[in-house]
Parts: sequence; C-alpha cells; structure tokens
Amino acid sequence: MSLAENYLKAGILLLVMCLLSSGCVSRREVVRFQEQLDYLEESNHRLEKDVASLDSLLKAQMDQNQRFRADLSSTLGSIDDRLSMLEGRVEESGHRFTELEKQMESREVSPQDTSGLPDSLKMRVSLDPQKLYDQAYFDFAKGSYDLAIQGFSDYLRYFPKGRSADQAHYWIAESYYAKKDYERCLDEFQKLLQNFPNSNKLPSALYKIGLCYEELKNQIRANRYFKEVVSRYPDSPEAKLAKEKMGISGTKKR
Repeated sequence: MSLAENYLKAGILLLVMCLLSSGCVSRREVVRFQEQLDYLEESNHRLEKDVASLDSLLKAQMDQNQRFRADLSSTLGSIDDRLSMLEGRVEESGHRFTELEKQMESREVSPQDTSGLPDSLKMRVSLDPQKLYDQAYFDFAKGSYDLAIQGFSDYLRYFPKGRSADQAHYWIAESYYAKKDYERCLDEFQKLLQNFPNSNKLPSALYKIGLCYEELKNQIRANRYFKEVVSRYPDSPEAKLAKEKMGISGTKKR
C-alpha cells in the first residue's frame, strides 16, 4: 500500500470515528463501512497485480517480436544473397543457350582430319572448345559439380588462352564453393584474379572470395575483399551485397 493510500485510509477512519462519537452513525454501520473499505483495498491490490502481470506479458511479447524481426532480417539477407547468385547463373545460362542455338542454326561442326598429327595434338584439334565449355556448364547447372570441374579443367588444359578461359576458372571455383571446398575455391578464384585482370567476372570473384573467408571464420580477410569490391566496382550488384555484409549500406545488414 502506498503512503497516499495509508493517509487516505487513516483520514477515512478518523472521519468515521468522529461521526461515531457524535452519534451520527451506528457501530454496525461503521463495521459495514470498514468491511467495504477492506473489500475495496483488496480489489485494488488484485488490480495492481493484474496490471503488473500484463506489463510483464507485454514486455515478453515485445522481446519476442524483436527476436523474430532480427531472425527474419537475417533470413531475408541470406535469401537476397542467394537470389543475386542465381540471377547471375540464369543470365549466364541464357547467354550460353543463345550461343548454342545460333551455332546449331548456322553450322554443324564436322570432324577434322587429324592423320599425321602427334597424339597430343589430335585431341586438341578434334575438340570443339565451345561444345566442351557448354557441356561443362550444363553439368554445373544441373548440380553435377565434379563433372563440371572436370569439364572446365579439360577446357583450360586444351584451350588455356580460349575466349572463355576466365569463365572456366570462375565456374570451377563456383563448383568448389557449392561443394563447400572453400580452400580450393579460393585457389581457383586467385588464378582468375592473377591471369585475367580484365575479366567481367572479377566483381563476383572478389565478393565470393569474401564469402569463402567468412565460411572459414576469417572475417578480417573477408572484409578486405568486400571493401575491394566496393572500391573497384562501386556500381556493381556485388558492391551492394558487400556493403550489406559490412553493414555500411543505406540499410543495415539483413
């Protein structure tokens, strides 16, 4: 009971005593009045307990809502990352299938005469680089990562200066990433960075290197590559993702 309530009760009792002593009220009425006063006091206590209980429930609900929002933001951020990667793959697939259609419409590749050539050259001459690359990419797209790695490696073995050599390195690295073999993934991305400094795959490669280091629990190195993406390719989709990873975008990392 608060101090104010104590004063109020004392004042009421004093008033009742005065009325009783003056004969204005009977003792029975005083007892009934006291009972009513006790009832009101007990009701007030119950109400205070109910309010305290509601406050506790409200606080617990607010805490739960905050945790739910945090979990939801994290999940949405992960979905955004995956969607961005999938968009890149879909775009790449579209380009490759378009090229295949054009090739099929325009010509058929006929086997070349390899008689008289050394065995090491016969295989290279008989292979069509685009078909070799497209088959490897098809294996990657359907999730056959070991076959994709072998196919892209064959492409690089026979056509190390081919027009899709940088792409082959990139998709080998992506295959290792899908297999969670982050060390080999990093090795392949580094080959791409060193040997093809003008490749259009560099923004994606730098961002993916950062993700690899995150998976390997090396956040310092991860942030180093995220910063490099933002610095070198500020308008790329990967730069936006890198900013979100570092929590420096317009919206916090989700």
